[in-house]
Amino acid sequence: MKKILSAGTVILFLVSCATTGSFNKKYSSQIVPGRWLKKIMVPITKGEKKSATIIQIYFPKGYQKGEELRTIIALPSYNSNEREWEKNAAVERFADKYNFAIVCPNMKKSLYESLFYENTEYRWNTVPGGKFVGEILINYLRQNFNLGNGKNKTGIMGVTVGAHGAVMVAAKSENFGAAAGISGYYNPSLMTTSKMVASVYGTYNKNKERWEKDDNVLSMAQGLSGVKVFLSHGTKNDAFNPGQSRLMAIKLKHLQNKSGSYHIQYQESKGGYYGWTFWKKQIPHVMAFFDSSLK
Repeated sequence: MKKILSAGTVILFLVSCATTGSFNKKYSSQIVPGRWLKKIMVPITKGEKKSATIIQIYFPKGYQKGEELRTIIALPSYNSNEREWEKNAAVERFADKYNFAIVCPNMKKSLYESLFYENTEYRWNTVPGGKFVGEILINYLRQNFNLGNGKNKTGIMGVTVGAHGAVMVAAKSENFGAAAGISGYYNPSLMTTSKMVASVYGTYNKNKERWEKDDNVLSMAQGLSGVKVFLSHGTKNDAFNPGQSRLMAIKLKHLQNKSGSYHIQYQESKGGYYGWTFWKKQIPHVMAFFDSSLK
């Protein structure tokens, strides 16, 4: 059974009265269809530690107050912020076309980890990034905006490290019916010299099991049963070898051949470069994929 957050690990504000499909009236006057609602502070509480992170939400032009929309969480690349998709991807016109709400969190340098370890050098916030996205953020969206209600109405996507996070969170959580990754990595044990990965999991030589099992999306591919997956990768000057996406797609294709509960759509663009010039060209395909995958 998939599980992203153990009981009692994180106490959410409003958790005692949480209900699926509610709407916080304080946002009513702030929401304008066809525009981003910005600088929304999502509270995070762990024990006595309290913090928060910023998100922004795009509401499509056809949105009506309190309406239950299909929702896509868009994760940023490494060390970026909640405005990356707004500035670079032109997702608004596709959100309008398909009537999607787009949710963009500021994840800083999170690797969408499920755990922090004693020797974790970098902690993006008080709770691991994967747990924040897969549980806390989803609950906040449900309680305050009537968004992300149900697996079949909720998707998640990301670029580079965000792609890793999107597919990994979907594999560990019951909250997502579709996931898309562009230019991502899915097996950190193929990147044994990565200082970025080591900043959370420790060095590979001393922590092989973490790199090979904990948050290794390739090794947990079976968790994507019931989740439709789209992967895309360019072949030139990429920070992560295109083989990462290719191997992930092959693994899912093998699972799909054995069971109808798996679904993979893979695109590899010869000559495609690393960066938003390439990633932006993938957005029409990604959004069409979500439209056909979410109800």
